[in-house]
Amino acid sequence: MKRPGCIRKRAGLAGVLLPLVTWAADPRFPQPQFESGHTLPQTPHPAFVEQVPAWMDVLLLALALGIAVWLVRRLRSRRGVLLFSLLCLGWFGFVRRGCVCPVGAVQNVAEAMWNGGGLPWFVAAIFVLPLFATLLYGRVFCGAVCPLGALQDLFIIRPQRVPRAMDAVLRLVPLGVLALGVVAAVNGAGYLICQWDPFVGLFRRSAPMTVMLTGMAVLFVGMVVARPYCRYFCPYGVLLEFCAGLAWRPVTIPSRTCVNCRLCVGTCPVGAVTAPREVTSGAERKRLFRRFVTLAVLMPLGVLLCASTGWLTGAWVARAHPAVRMAEVLATVPQEAADQHPELEAFRRGGASRDEAEAYAAEAVRRFRAGGAGAGVFVGVVMGLRLLGMTRLRRRPLHEADRMRCVACGRCWDACPLNRSVAGTSGSTSDGPSVG
Repeated sequence: MKRPGCIRKRAGLAGVLLPLVTWAADPRFPQPQFESGHTLPQTPHPAFVEQVPAWMDVLLLALALGIAVWLVRRLRSRRGVLLFSLLCLGWFGFVRRGCVCPVGAVQNVAEAMWNGGGLPWFVAAIFVLPLFATLLYGRVFCGAVCPLGALQDLFIIRPQRVPRAMDAVLRLVPLGVLALGVVAAVNGAGYLICQWDPFVGLFRRSAPMTVMLTGMAVLFVGMVVARPYCRYFCPYGVLLEFCAGLAWRPVTIPSRTCVNCRLCVGTCPVGAVTAPREVTSGAERKRLFRRFVTLAVLMPLGVLLCASTGWLTGAWVARAHPAVRMAEVLATVPQEAADQHPELEAFRRGGASRDEAEAYAAEAVRRFRAGGAGAGVFVGVVMGLRLLGMTRLRRRPLHEADRMRCVACGRCWDACPLNRSVAGTSGSTSDGPSVG
């Protein structure tokens, strides 16, 4: 007689093996064949990446930021940052197809804050985590985690220094992109930032040819102008720059060991290393003070001009709204050609009149104009503050890393002779460019 314990063990073993055998075995009976042309439906099996839960992406992003901080702060290895950025490019870029990303999450957060809608927790986490890391250690997300930055970093061959005046003008573009993207998102015109992203087509391999060509063009420009998207288009970079300006322990050049060899200046592809500046003369101080007063007086006029430009631009951006597009179709398409526009048939079936559609479109345009004016005020104030900051007098006896522009790519570590001479030591004892 078998003991009850043995029976339970065998039953448990059978319960484990039976599903495996059933899964691996062929069908017991042949499938029926229909002469009517009917085909049996195939059970869909989603790809592995589609089964990854949202919390896993948040966890991986937090882990990636932690590793990036370790590479930047402790190891200070350009090779380590590059290899890890390639890993992040593979996962967050080509595997996850660049979505959800902090750049696009700007629109989700703005829409939820303005309209009071629900914001998925993982979208909020993906938006906040890089900003929090930047507040602590500078733009480590840009240098080692962001797939957009990693892809551009691979194409840097012979970076040229952008003239200061042109750089100052081009750096205003991300402000406008951020403002227009937020205005469009909160007014229901879609996520323009995602639509304008030149690398989404490369990551998803399914975008229109124009988007693919735009992404390739940006990469080719990046051969001589390092990270053009990051520096002169990325709206999330505006927020990262602000957080980097308040960073607790950003990338710095230790003053006690810097010998002013200028090797870091020639190596930095984004021009984030500023040269020493001696004390200016009394005449120079007076000239800069007069410039400061002039700019302060003209700043309200500049803000008003930007607000007016935003008000005019709002009508153009409003054309992305479905109601405005429908009103344009109703006004331009003749009655005899209505059959060629299926959206007109859908509009008629909706039961709304033409007057109602035009009134709704006019209201949408009014909202966009108001939002564009507010966005113009934002751009004008930031532009004015930047101009005023250029008149600031501060003595720099040694080279310094601009914490707002530095993307922690690590090229200066390989160029610094002091950092190379102590390669392999801990971050607390190395004398090269460091964090904090």
